[in-house]
Amino acid sequence: MRLLPRSLFGRLVVTLVVGLLLAQLISAALTLQDRGRVLHRAIGWQIAQRVVVLVRLLDNLEPRERLRVARAFSGPPLVLRLAAAPLALPAANEAGGSPVLLNTILRHRLGSGHVVRITSLNAAAGAFRRAPDVPGMVGGMAGGMMGRPEGADWRAMGPMHERMMGGSWLAPRSYLIQVQLGDGSWALFRNYARSQDFDWPLKLFAGLAVLLISVLGLAWIVVRRVTKPLAMLAGAAETLGRDIKAPPLPEDGPSEVSRAAHAFNTMQARLARYIDDRSRILAAVSHDLKTPLTRLRLRSALLDDPRLRDKLSGDLDDMQQMVDAALDFARGLDAEEAPRPVDINALLDSLNEDALDEGHAVAVGGTAAGPYVGRPLALKRCIANLIGNALRYADAVEVRVEDDAQALVVRVLDRGPGIPADQLERVFDPFYRLDPSRSRDAGGTGLGLSIARNVARGHGGDLTLHNRDGGGLEARLRLPR
Repeated sequence: MRLLPRSLFGRLVVTLVVGLLLAQLISAALTLQDRGRVLHRAIGWQIAQRVVVLVRLLDNLEPRERLRVARAFSGPPLVLRLAAAPLALPAANEAGGSPVLLNTILRHRLGSGHVVRITSLNAAAGAFRRAPDVPGMVGGMAGGMMGRPEGADWRAMGPMHERMMGGSWLAPRSYLIQVQLGDGSWALFRNYARSQDFDWPLKLFAGLAVLLISVLGLAWIVVRRVTKPLAMLAGAAETLGRDIKAPPLPEDGPSEVSRAAHAFNTMQARLARYIDDRSRILAAVSHDLKTPLTRLRLRSALLDDPRLRDKLSGDLDDMQQMVDAALDFARGLDAEEAPRPVDINALLDSLNEDALDEGHAVAVGGTAAGPYVGRPLALKRCIANLIGNALRYADAVEVRVEDDAQALVVRVLDRGPGIPADQLERVFDPFYRLDPSRSRDAGGTGLGLSIARNVARGHGGDLTLHNRDGGGLEARLRLPR
């Protein structure tokens, strides 16, 4: 499977889209990471401040008063529990994260007389849930809870927190903070991290999406403007083979495109002048040759020897035919003829009737689906050359027509001697002849196939020859729709 499109426009668009998407994803990841770190630090600072205030308050109260204070101040996002001994849970080891910040603030504000233990509940949720209630609760409430919310279980983390990644900056973190009070008892603080504080920042993603769409839209317009002149240049190059006098390209746009268009226009003008000069020279030569040829015909008519007169007249006919064929070949076969819809079916019927009038059999199979836009006289000369060439070496010729949305194909088939495989291309050279099977004795000037191929390529198509199984030759004319 091709990963990149074939066109320059498609490749530039894909490259820009992939590059922008990667840049946006990396930018979003870095922004979210920084946002998560800032949130964790801010929440950790708030928790530490509240724990310090509550610990100092509990240190100055009697056990019974502590129970009332614990009930009063316990509730999300910070739940307070009083215990005679701490829970045996692993300490948090998130270096540089919230536990370090919490531990630093608490030790600094509470002093060395308080033991502080911090456990990340995201990492130790299972151990915390399996830990038994600690006996000897302050106030004689062994195995009970103090200050927990109505209907809440201290050890039940809740499914939300069990799904969280312990150290991820994209998820909230919950901690169990155990602080030893002045009388040796322990205050256990458990913070409930609010998931909404860590929700995806929709405004950030909306801004990134707007930026991405805007940049892609601008890139689409810019790439289209840059590649459009190149597409026009490619189209002009393709049209050049059909019409050497096509309108020149506009020489605007970026300097590189303008220079390419100017170079193409210069090349087209030079080719047009060269073809015109060649046609004028050959036309002049043809015109100059007609006068001596006419005089030779008149003189040959005055000869008394009939045999010599016939031979001379035949040579003069051959010379006239060669001059006319060379002139047609040089002029590009009615290159000035305007393209128009051509009824290929009617054209083949006309050529078939001409062949029947000369005593030849031509079978036509298939039909063209619709008219073909081309130069009528040139197309007639092309197909007539192919049929005449086939009739020169075979008694019967078959013409098959195949038409679809892409191309019109005309096949001219015969059962003649064929052509050696290594000569199938050389026969298109002007005045090239095959010996002995296709020699001058069979007639022709050696320009028929050259003229036919020029007509095919002048219409954007091509003409190829193929040897048939069982003998014979196939001339395949392909004209694009």
